[in-house]
Amino acid sequence: MAQGFDFTIADDCEHEKVFVEIYYNEKFVALISQEHGLDDLEIEFPGTNLVESLITRRVPLKDFLDLVNQAATRLG
Repeated sequence: MAQGFDFTIADDCEHEKVFVEIYYNEKFVALISQEHGLDDLEIEFPGTNLVESLITRRVPLKDFLDLVNQAATRLG
């Protein structure tokens, strides 16, 4: 996994299925949802209603794409 990146597989009462939360330098980046099935994964980015100090909106693209692929594979 690329330096600074991490992900957590989780579930909660707001989501019917398991999802993945992606972090960079311990700040939230995005969520991958399998609400519509493994063949139709969706990525959600944080909205403006979250505390900005807890999220990041800039990450290295190549490393991010690699991590998204790893996380999606773990959902399957």
